[in-house]
Amino acid sequence: MALFGRPSERDEAKAAAYRDWLLRRDPLAIASAVVGIFSLTHFGTFLIDAIAAIVLGVIALRRLADPNRVGPPDGRGLAWTGILTAAASLIIAVHFVYRWV
Repeated sequence: MALFGRPSERDEAKAAAYRDWLLRRDPLAIASAVVGIFSLTHFGTFLIDAIAAIVLGVIALRRLADPNRVGPPDGRGLAWTGILTAAASLIIAVHFVYRWV
């Protein structure tokens, strides 16, 4: 889909490729990455989103490791991204709290 003007075939192909990539990812892994990156933007001052990102990432990894699983085949990288960014934001938050206390 083009931002300005008419969409070309190339734009439609890129949109379809991105949609297919997104559909092959686990929804909880996507949520973990989004919430983890969001928690990093405010340095973990809201603990609930960092904790939620870690929990979502762990659940997604456990679901992806299940051999009898039916659904999207991948998302491990997104789940790990969510876990690591949330952990980094918690470490930064702890650093700021102990620095000013």
